Amino acid sequence: MSNKSANPDQLFSKRDVRVAWSIHALTASGVILGAFGLEAVVHNYPRSAIVWLIVAMIVDGIDGPIARHFNVRGAIPNIDGNILDLVVDYLTCVAVPVAFMARFDMFPPGWIVPLSFAILFTSVIWFARTDLMTDDHWFRGFPAIWNLVAPTLFLLDSSYQVNIIVTIALCCLTLSSVKFVHPVQVRANRNVNITVTAIWLAAMLWCTLAWPSMPPVGDAVLILAPAWFAYITVRRTLRGSSAEVPSQPRLPNL
Repeated sequence: MSNKSANPDQLFSKRDVRVAWSIHALTASGVILGAFGLEAVVHNYPRSAIVWLIVAMIVDGIDGPIARHFNVRGAIPNIDGNILDLVVDYLTCVAVPVAFMARFDMFPPGWIVPLSFAILFTSVIWFARTDLMTDDHWFRGFPAIWNLVAPTLFLLDSSYQVNIIVTIALCCLTLSSVKFVHPVQVRANRNVNITVTAIWLAAMLWCTLAWPSMPPVGDAVLILAPAWFAYITVRRTLRGSSAEVPSQPRLPNL
């Protein structure tokens, strides 16, 4: 970790500022990736749409640690990387997946509009929460990761009934205080959580490229990966905050 992050009065060189701007640009590129994903949805290319969402997820997963390492907030204090990240996330994690679910008939006709509205509404409320994270870096409420939910349900070819139940349940959980893990920032089982997330994304990409045929192993991963995160969510809920080792004060997303 750079010493500059430990000393807020440290002067930053022009190179530091350039690096910081490049990292902000990396984060902001998520809107371009989201736009490509939306274009694929509009033109009826589900495979391309999922690939763009996966690329956006990878960018979203790496920009935060890089930004913290180079103390981007200190180098460019007038740009709030956390807000930038949230704006990009609402597009790539919510808006594009909602369009995907509506366009590719994942809900019966009478349910498309109300469920789409429910996802958009509950997600924007969640992004505006001031208590979005606990002190030990668990999310409060389902963190609106519809960019994982929509492709998973689509690739599994789940029924209308399953899609409706999952969507309603997650919308309710979005407004709750149930704790959901941040795979990188939560210390407990961090290596396992990161590995499961990586395997989930890899299986999603594999299944997407193979679609409409589906490899059985891919199907299994698309079920077991979210099942793991559901398990640790329930475990944390039952055990309470004592289940997590105290950590540093909350880190921003960027």
